[in-house]
Amino acid sequence: MIKFLYLVATVFSTTMSILSFLQNVSTAQEYPGCFIIGSDGKIVSLDPLCKKRNDEKKLRIAMKANELYHQGIELGRKGFYKEAISNYTQAIKLNPNFAEAYVSRAIVRYLLEDKHGGVEDLQSAIDIYRTQGKSEIADILLGRLQEFQRDIQMGEEL
Repeated sequence: MIKFLYLVATVFSTTMSILSFLQNVSTAQEYPGCFIIGSDGKIVSLDPLCKKRNDEKKLRIAMKANELYHQGIELGRKGFYKEAISNYTQAIKLNPNFAEAYVSRAIVRYLLEDKHGGVEDLQSAIDIYRTQGKSEIADILLGRLQEFQRDIQMGEEL
């Protein structure tokens, strides 16, 4: 009987430890950033390590977006406009604040008679530049945007 009680107590103690551990894991998953569960079952934040890893990941993404952007420029120079648009679109997906990619895609879309798409892209680029505090560039693009819009309006009047 004593062995049985000892066995029940051991199983109960182990079960409680496991439940506590699982509760800590569940709680830790709600934390932003990185963490580990320490040997004492408590959550230990690894934010400095995660920040470095996240910064490296952001850098790799930015480099890939830049590579796609430059490939798009080369494709556009060779007359492969649809392929260039595809590259610009991929660059924008990787980096939604990549204003230069929006500008380049706007020009190519406009050349391919997707004038409304060109206007949308130029407006996105203008918004990004203004957000980044680059009002001078945004103002220059605003002139180009107005040209696109006038051209669309004249085409609709015909």
